[in-house]
Amino acid sequence: MSPDISPEAVALAAFEQRVLTRDEPRVPAPPPLDAASVQERLRRALRQRLGQRDPRRQRTLAIICHRFLAVPEQHSTDAWLVETLGLAPVSLTRSWRELRESGLVELVPAGRRRAYRLSREGEDWLLAVVKGQ
Repeated sequence: MSPDISPEAVALAAFEQRVLTRDEPRVPAPPPLDAASVQERLRRALRQRLGQRDPRRQRTLAIICHRFLAVPEQHSTDAWLVETLGLAPVSLTRSWRELRESGLVELVPAGRRRAYRLSREGEDWLLAVVKGQ
């Protein structure tokens, strides 16, 4: 503190600043964007949207949705998903069906394999959930 400024002047300036900004809306801190935080938001959002109560199913669906941030189209038996989730490829079928029936993903032609991409509604939903809106 400068020797020319009294403690009372500093306190007055701080009080004045509080009064001037008291009615301004507080800007919330942005939600964390690390994978664990985003997947937790996805689990909560999926539980609400799909009514899914099984924590293992929520985790599976959240990881699939999170993967769409980096990979725009996924094969139903994507090796990365199978390895990450520790599931047999056929076990993913139920997850894809749930996501398709909810309108979040759509089936796309991919030869003999099934591939999925986010629907327009799914893109909007995923962006809002990831941003914490």
